[in-house]
Amino acid sequence: MTQERISRDLALERIRHHIHDSPPQVVELQLMDCLGLICAQDLCAVHSTPYEPRSTVDGFALASQATRLATPETPAAFAVKGEIRPSTAAPEALSPGQAAAILTGGPLPIGADCVVTSESVLLEGQTLLVPRAVAEQEHVRAVGGDLKAGTRIVRRGEDLSPPVLAALSVSGAQRAKAYLPPKVLALALGNELDPLDAAPVPGHMPADNLLLVAGMLKQRSVPDVQADVCPNDLTEIGRRLAAAGPRCIITTGGTGPGQRDFIMQAAQSAGFEPLFTGLTLTPGKSMFAALRGETLLFALPGTPWAVFSLMHALVLPAMCWLRGRTLPVPGPILARPQLLPMAAQLGWERLVPCTVSALGAELQAQPLLDRTREARLDMLQAQGLLIISDNAENGALTPMIPIWENQRGYRLN
Repeated sequence: MTQERISRDLALERIRHHIHDSPPQVVELQLMDCLGLICAQDLCAVHSTPYEPRSTVDGFALASQATRLATPETPAAFAVKGEIRPSTAAPEALSPGQAAAILTGGPLPIGADCVVTSESVLLEGQTLLVPRAVAEQEHVRAVGGDLKAGTRIVRRGEDLSPPVLAALSVSGAQRAKAYLPPKVLALALGNELDPLDAAPVPGHMPADNLLLVAGMLKQRSVPDVQADVCPNDLTEIGRRLAAAGPRCIITTGGTGPGQRDFIMQAAQSAGFEPLFTGLTLTPGKSMFAALRGETLLFALPGTPWAVFSLMHALVLPAMCWLRGRTLPVPGPILARPQLLPMAAQLGWERLVPCTVSALGAELQAQPLLDRTREARLDMLQAQGLLIISDNAENGALTPMIPIWENQRGYRLN
């Protein structure tokens, strides 16, 4: 593959165009099975909810016109006829001068247009005394009060969230078309790496990058992730990359210029064509992406900090598109650094971890620049990644990639 180093923005655009040309598979599922998926078509309310007037309180259903002259001294009197529950189907109509006991959610009978609360009236035997004029539609949820027939509930490309699915269900839908999330293969390359459940061996270490990659994907509703260690062997890497099945393959390690960095050669031997072969970005200049049919390969460097940063900067936005999300997908927001980190080299960008806090309507970013402390703390504490370019100005608002899953401190979503 010929070396081609491009910007982060251009890399994202090339990825988006590929996924647009090879959209994810659409399936029709029961609503309960759609939770966490992306909707594949605009969906509207089939019928109004409620489809008949219903009470919003426990009380008595009656005709408001009969109470127009009611006062505490001369209350309006009604003969109570039966009880209406939420499950009552087609309650019996009321004649003039009649009222019906009704529970919250019960359908109003013909002849009633309002409900009075139990505590606001007096019941003497089977006679109901109403001491005031009651307004029409008082304590009544009108037809379509929750949703009107034809109201759009969700657009194609939006999340089938619990509120969306509940609204679809109550408004008459039983199934929905959704995009299937991609199958992903994550490979940690290195002879020194062991599976996470292996016994400790001198000179070896657990493949912690697999937890980073698979964990971030599962947090973003990509459940089908196979994660394995792969020896740093050209033939074996090529064999694993050639396997059919996954829509996306993510590798860590082996992207450098050394003689034993095999991933680029292995990708070529497995039939992949380059999407880009490098980035004007640090960390991550040696990352590349490649295509074979619909399969998308992301080859990340092996250092955990680079894996962490590049997953947020490139891979996770790509996963939104692979899941069927339409624009906008989660992207950079603006924050004001309290201290401007050192600029990237001319034409490059640098990702700098930071914590954030709110100051009025602005987000203030505190870069994590202390190189004397443990490096892993950056990943544990970072709430964003500042995108520092060579034209960044001190005191100006700066693009920042929010890190949604960080629970320590100010939460960005």
